[in-house]
Amino acid sequence: MFRRQKNNAARQIAVDLGAYRTRFYAPVEGLLLDQPSVALQDMDHPIGGIEALTHFGDQAELLAAQGLDGMRLIQPVQSDQHNDLGLSAAMLTHFLKQARQAGLISKSTEVILMLPNDTGDSTIQSLQHGCNTAGMASVAVQCAETAALHATDLNPADPCILLDFGATSSRIFAVENDKVIYSRNLSCGGDTLDQTIASGMVERFSLYISNETARQIKHSVAAATPHSLVRCTSTSCKVNCLSVKTNSITTFRISSDTVNQILQPTLAALAESIKSAVAEIDSTVRDAANENGTRICGGGAMLPRMDQLVLTAADLPVQIVRRPQNSNVRGAAATLIDADTETPDLAELI
Repeated sequence: MFRRQKNNAARQIAVDLGAYRTRFYAPVEGLLLDQPSVALQDMDHPIGGIEALTHFGDQAELLAAQGLDGMRLIQPVQSDQHNDLGLSAAMLTHFLKQARQAGLISKSTEVILMLPNDTGDSTIQSLQHGCNTAGMASVAVQCAETAALHATDLNPADPCILLDFGATSSRIFAVENDKVIYSRNLSCGGDTLDQTIASGMVERFSLYISNETARQIKHSVAAATPHSLVRCTSTSCKVNCLSVKTNSITTFRISSDTVNQILQPTLAALAESIKSAVAEIDSTVRDAANENGTRICGGGAMLPRMDQLVLTAADLPVQIVRRPQNSNVRGAAATLIDADTETPDLAELI
């Protein structure tokens, strides 16, 4: 999705190159781009690598659905996670060039890349080069923790605790005086839950499903805590599966109770990792979080009753930030607003 603007091209944008979605956010204009972080790869290409990528984002998904021979859909960010092949930079360059062609940004646009604090130097250099290739005026890097903090209603100078539930990983961190004083990866991200559902379908019902189908199940009927904790009606969803016994495609209806049973060990491990991490945080920061509350951001916060899981594990007041699925990129854009006194007040924009 590209959102055309009636006004002039954005002077500054924050970029979240996520594992599942790529988003561009401008301080004044708002969300400019929101596309799946996917690329179509030609498996018959003589060179391979970057040269074999033919389409990106929505267009790649559309063509992949047509079942073209010799083509497969990949997730560049995840492909680069352990072995940087430059695929993510190629995708970012493509999106930036398309945004320029749509008149959303220009050569004078400044880019701030929001990246995890442990991103390697080679990856950072590759992404910066991608921005330069797309003709951007300048490019800077901001850590995801800082972006997440600025997406909340908390004062960056006050001690606080935040949990960022992302697609590939999740992290808890503590901040004091606008600096990260504690950071720890948690036991799983959203993709781990998808893989757990897919594995559970094989173990329980001898049915194969894709991770994408597992993600649909998670979004439809899963929850972070058992249904017994709240009053709700059990729901279910119907999906297409490959039967191990018959080697044929079949439909299967799975209930929310079954999904939660499959996810329970993984979510219990997540709760335990949150509990142990909170115990490691300085007591003064914990006391401040007990007064001000703990904030949850990231797309994983959308899983029903995730705040209940965190509340039970951390034993601290919990609040999910507004629009958590794109909170980090909005937080990165908020730092641009803070640096520009001529822009409107942050509250008016997010």
